[in-house]
Amino acid sequence: MEHDGQGGILTPEEYAKRHKNAFRCAFDFLNSHFPPESTCEWWDPIGDELSKACESQGDNLLAVSLLLAVNDYIEAEWKIRRKKDEETQH
Repeated sequence: MEHDGQGGILTPEEYAKRHKNAFRCAFDFLNSHFPPESTCEWWDPIGDELSKACESQGDNLLAVSLLLAVNDYIEAEWKIRRKKDEETQH
């Protein structure tokens, strides 16, 4: 359960603000990293950028969970695209 950093439960309005922020952060991360590419230049900064995005959310557990899920989605999409490219080359 999320709290105010001092052990208190958030108000409904505070939860709504955090939830909105979490989805916005996850969407922005997805939007700036999609579609995935197959180059080192594209992949190298992703881990650092994901860490920074998670850190920027502090104790917003929903945001961190969404960011990790978005990262998994990007990686899965890259694998699908890579497999498709390999099939078309053979």
